[in-house]
Amino acid sequence: MRRLSLGLAVFLAAAFARAEQADWKTRLAAAIARAVAQNPEIAGMESRIEAARHRVGQSTALPDPELELALKDFPVRDFSLSRDEMTAEMVGLRQAFPAPGKRSARKAVAEAELAGAAASHDAHRVRLAAEVAEAFFTLGEIDGRIAIAQRSRDHLRRIAASASERYGLGKGTLADALRANLEVTATDEKLVALRGERRLTAARWNALQALPPSDPVAPAALPAEDPVAVSDAELLGEAEARSPAVEAGRADVRRAEKDLSLASLEGRPDVTASAYYAHRIDYEDLAGLGVSVSLPFIQSKRLTEFRAEKAAALSGARANLETVRNGLRRGVAEARAELDRSLEQAGLYAGSILPQAETNARAAEEAYEVGQVDFLTYSRAALDLDNYAADLVMRRAAAWRALAALQAASGLPLVPGTPVVEENHE
Repeated sequence: MRRLSLGLAVFLAAAFARAEQADWKTRLAAAIARAVAQNPEIAGMESRIEAARHRVGQSTALPDPELELALKDFPVRDFSLSRDEMTAEMVGLRQAFPAPGKRSARKAVAEAELAGAAASHDAHRVRLAAEVAEAFFTLGEIDGRIAIAQRSRDHLRRIAASASERYGLGKGTLADALRANLEVTATDEKLVALRGERRLTAARWNALQALPPSDPVAPAALPAEDPVAVSDAELLGEAEARSPAVEAGRADVRRAEKDLSLASLEGRPDVTASAYYAHRIDYEDLAGLGVSVSLPFIQSKRLTEFRAEKAAALSGARANLETVRNGLRRGVAEARAELDRSLEQAGLYAGSILPQAETNARAAEEAYEVGQVDFLTYSRAALDLDNYAADLVMRRAAAWRALAALQAASGLPLVPGTPVVEENHE
């Protein structure tokens, strides 16, 4: 019966552990979704995208036609509509037709602006998801360190009680009892600092989701598994191909190219067609048709300067794209280096340092009980074990934060719950 109960307990513990680990993904995904849905900057960018989409629809429309109503050639000194045979009531209509290629070029510019706005929107959503994830993993780290500190304080209280009892029995010294109580107080101070740090992180976590900063935040647990990233070359290649920040830079280059193409078309004359009908009271009505042509090439200096302006803007857009790519490479390299370092340190702590500290703590406790080591050696071994356990939590949290930083730098959805980025916005 005892074996059955023990097996059931192990099974339930494993089930609860799996549920807790699955729950962190659900909780993080829900927080990211809430942040994206309620963030005012996201709403503002979506409105700007909608505005850019409507500009595309306007870009190919003809200029507004003009309707003219006029009284023509009436006497000034003695107003009359019939005394002078030239007096007429006239209705005219004019329509301008841009030169061939201009409307399609304007549409291309508007489409590039729309693509750039959509890509910037995707980049912001990915960065926001990374910020939410970074706050979540920081909460997990702090909560893990608080749990370790509370366990350490409880252990030290037992040690202090034992030291006081041994001193009362004449088997220990007053210094040991005082030292044990001092360690308990020091641990209380550490807990105060950690709880204050948690309040700051919880306020940031709430603010990212547009929640009141003072809302209570449930304890967070770090994932049991370590983050996994693809190889550097594959990651960098995919980032440069799919990064929304790079795509926004490409869209700016396309827009500048289309602007330059449109500028080269400014030298083409626009045509305006006009027609009128004139009613005369005592004479035959008149009608007329006309065509006017603009002469932009007369202003050659203006056209030259305009094209030079657009060429300079194109050079700037290309330089900005290279800046974005360089920033992406640097950010990916830095975040990946931090991820590798944190994983290596966590592996060293979990596989070597912490087991040795556990062995040392058990040996010190056993030796202290039989009087082979002094109290300071015993308490230091116990504190070292808790400190190394806290260091392991910090290294594992740093690895997950590095993954969030890698997402922010690369623009790739690496953290669970991050909105999917469209392949391109052309």
